[in-house]
Amino acid sequence: MTRRPTAVIVGAGLAGGRAAETLRAQGYDGRLVLIGAEPERPYERPPLSKAYLEGVSPRARLFLRPADWYHAQEIILRTATAVVELDLGRQLVRLDRGRPIGFDTLLLAPGAHPRRLRVPGAELAGVVALRTLADADALRQALAARPRVAIVGGGFIGCEVAATARRAGCAVTLFELGPRLLAAAVEPEASDFVAALHRAHGVSVCVGESVASLHGAGRIEALVTTTGRVVDADLVLVAVGVDPRTELAEAAGLACDGGITVDAHCRTAHPNIFAAGDAASWWHPGLGRRLRVEHYDNAQNQGVAAARAMLGGPEPYAPIPYVWSEQYDATLQWVGDPRGADRSVVRGAPEAGSFAVFHQAGDRVVACLAVNRFRDLTAARRLIAAAAQVAPARLADPDTDLRQLVRAGS
Repeated sequence: MTRRPTAVIVGAGLAGGRAAETLRAQGYDGRLVLIGAEPERPYERPPLSKAYLEGVSPRARLFLRPADWYHAQEIILRTATAVVELDLGRQLVRLDRGRPIGFDTLLLAPGAHPRRLRVPGAELAGVVALRTLADADALRQALAARPRVAIVGGGFIGCEVAATARRAGCAVTLFELGPRLLAAAVEPEASDFVAALHRAHGVSVCVGESVASLHGAGRIEALVTTTGRVVDADLVLVAVGVDPRTELAEAAGLACDGGITVDAHCRTAHPNIFAAGDAASWWHPGLGRRLRVEHYDNAQNQGVAAARAMLGGPEPYAPIPYVWSEQYDATLQWVGDPRGADRSVVRGAPEAGSFAVFHQAGDRVVACLAVNRFRDLTAARRLIAAAAQVAPARLADPDTDLRQLVRAGS
């Protein structure tokens, strides 16, 4: 009797979940094991800082598949189980409980973990992070009491939770040590728009300032900022970024450089081991450099791409990068890669809450940020894919039909 091959996926998040689905959908009939440290089956994280946290989206909508789907697809789902070692020589994964599992192919999709705030008082009760469904459940319960909320970090999670907390009626102070909100992701026009949006909704936005120490009798009561101010707080959310979970890969001797190093087919230097999602640093052949992206669109699509590569698919993973965020009534969307651009062109009116910023290298459109401009974003994606050359004046002109530019190719 021929032995069935075994594919093991370490990480039952979005990337791992989509990879398992794709393997079965593409005809993989071997043994398939999906291992996750959390007690939940694969789910989507974006609603944790927005609709689910606010209580307007039900828990059931978070999950990729119903609970019985995995059994029906003959996927062995091991939740609440941590992988503690990769034995590459024997092709085994060792677990914190139960027997080791052998593999013929392995996908690493371990995700990332939140960075801690390394200041005095960071261990106090009420100082929290948001990464998991359990974190969101605890934070939603806490927000229901309408505490005074301090958020440390003006990136995506910090800004989104600030908006949700304000909708819940909480007093919110948002701290960002850098010179502007979302500085790592967007241009000054968009940063200014986001800061003004939060201030208009009653958030105290403090840029160039962060937390120096936290104080309370067992629980957070106040904080001292880097400028010496004292701010009362009942809840502190730490949102200062995440680090990729590379510990298993590094201990096993796999190359890691700001993430688990893989090629354009999501393959490590080991021919039977792949990586995808937040922890993967992959070679993008279209951009000619490495990327590591910590957003939903990449986790989902790279999980699919990695599964196809595990089955021998020849296509490289070379997407046009895409990111979005929702804050209050504003939807912010980014497409493309602005690195190497030498010009920015604003279309629309930031003060009116609807505008786009196009990035160009010469006259070639390479990236776009759109705020409540869905048609502009769609057109930008097509212009980027076509490497279209567009005169800046035409991009800026609100009467220019960008769809016509796409059809014309210029």
